[in-house]
Amino acid sequence: MKRTISIVTALLFGILGFFQTTDIEDVYNKGDIMGLSNTISIVNRAIPDFSVDEKGDFTVLQVTDTHLMNGLAINDTRTLLSIEEEIDTYAPDLVVASGDMVEGNNNSDSYHKLSALRSLAMVFEKKQQYWAYVPGNNDGEMLGTAADVAAMLSQYDYCIVANEEGLSGATQYSIDLKNAANKTVHSLVFLDSLGRDEQRSLICFQDDQVAWLAEILAAKKALNPGIKVSVFFHVNTPAFKEAGELGVPYRIGYKPIPLGSLENADGNAPADSVMQNSACVSLVSIGHLHPSSNRCNYYNGTYYHVTRASGYDPSKKPGCTLITIHTAAGSTRCMYNFREITFKYTFCHVLFSGVVSRIIN
Repeated sequence: MKRTISIVTALLFGILGFFQTTDIEDVYNKGDIMGLSNTISIVNRAIPDFSVDEKGDFTVLQVTDTHLMNGLAINDTRTLLSIEEEIDTYAPDLVVASGDMVEGNNNSDSYHKLSALRSLAMVFEKKQQYWAYVPGNNDGEMLGTAADVAAMLSQYDYCIVANEEGLSGATQYSIDLKNAANKTVHSLVFLDSLGRDEQRSLICFQDDQVAWLAEILAAKKALNPGIKVSVFFHVNTPAFKEAGELGVPYRIGYKPIPLGSLENADGNAPADSVMQNSACVSLVSIGHLHPSSNRCNYYNGTYYHVTRASGYDPSKKPGCTLITIHTAAGSTRCMYNFREITFKYTFCHVLFSGVVSRIIN
């Protein structure tokens, strides 16, 4: 009897929590945030620097493709609780959310974009955990563009998101990692890989984005000629196919990049050329492909890495990746450790240990 009461109480608190954090008007418009970027600008938004530890290491927890419906559904709750658990377990220096954090074209009555984004952001506010966001192709498909999503998330203290004046896409920015002597020893670069056109074909990186990427990589090398750079965005480029065919898996047990699941992204080839010609990009890490397990190949001095989806899905086990960057490593090949993490939260976990705790806290 007590257990039954606990279940009912948890569900009631969940419903009440939804209305407490969501304006009544928003309930009827499904959390439409269209136009928010017209009033909130992230252009040249301040970006904090981060420090590596005494060994030169820096840890990134990459989550991707959570595809949240409203932030309060059972699977959404499992996803968010799982992210909280991995933050507690690994205490990463930074979380990277690499796109498709909310559902795209979804007409379900339970879909609520604003509530989903608030629920995601509050995970990091609660943990006082910095996180860097780049959009996926789904994030701006309805009820607000990717720029509106970025504007909404920029209102949270621990969300890192910014853009350059006049650039295509919602987010382009970089984060520098510094050592004890205040020298930049590694950089993280983030780009918006855009969405789809009316025919559902990918819109690839635009010329101004590619030019910005070339400029930012040149600027990093000017700061430190030996610097290496990790690049994060959502959709694959043609180099992922080359890496899958010709590259070497990260280690024994890692499956090669699944060529059959790669999008036709030939239009992203100019970005590949810029990164390869720079000779400083040591990692390109994406989401989007929803592989059953993480994939990572080393090719031409660069790791091409695909993180499995972090959202709970009936067909695949969700998870994320802990990426340790060894900035003091003697070679690019030895610069990264990729730890694949499988989420463990079950339906029972949510009912008996998660929901009430999340709402109360």
